Amino acid sequence: MKTAGVVFLLLLSGCLAASAATLGGLGMRDSLTESEGLSRLSVGLDYTQVKRTMSLDSGGTLDLDARIIAAQFGYDVLPWLTAFATAGRSEAKSEAGADYHDGEFKWSLGLKANWWHYDIEDPDFLEGRLSIQSTAEFAQFRSGSGNEEIKWNEGYADLTLNYEVFATRMKDIAQYPYSLVLYAGPAVSKINGSAGPADFSEDRLVGLVGGVDLYISHNLSLGGQIQHFDGNTLSASLRYHF
Repeated sequence: MKTAGVVFLLLLSGCLAASAATLGGLGMRDSLTESEGLSRLSVGLDYTQVKRTMSLDSGGTLDLDARIIAAQFGYDVLPWLTAFATAGRSEAKSEAGADYHDGEFKWSLGLKANWWHYDIEDPDFLEGRLSIQSTAEFAQFRSGSGNEEIKWNEGYADLTLNYEVFATRMKDIAQYPYSLVLYAGPAVSKINGSAGPADFSEDRLVGLVGGVDLYISHNLSLGGQIQHFDGNTLSASLRYHF
């Protein structure tokens, strides 16, 4: 009996030791390195539904329908200039009613600049900030494989007029929600790609972009955007700035 008791205690202590090893990370406060500040960094998540008409090089048109989800990473190079990159997955089809082809890797690099702003203080009911901003981005998309592969490159740029209305005042960063931003302006989108053996390019180069961003706090926002060329591209976004 004593032997059995000793064996039981050894097994129990082994289980407890194993459990302690599993939970040993609790309570750790130190790390190998530490960042004093991440104020230049931002992260986000985007979902985009693309509907565009493409001109086939051989004649005729093709309806590009794609859905894209991607993570975004930004770095403030200057107080008024942000460089960003995205990485994610794109699914596309070129025939109405067909299934989307398998999702493949999507990436992009871009810049966002704030060129000018003016704070409206009078009258009170128009108080807010006017600004002119622009975005430039190059992106590559793929979906499917073999004869069903659809791939395309897009160079995009816009110039928007923005109007931001604050809940109270811009310096009251503890206010929730913090502000609402409305924006609109012209956009250009240059596309080249292929669907199987057929090459295509955008049917319309110049369009319009507009959207709204709700700042839940001064550094956390939800956004919605529409781009109109020959069809409508709809996007939803989540952004957090450290």
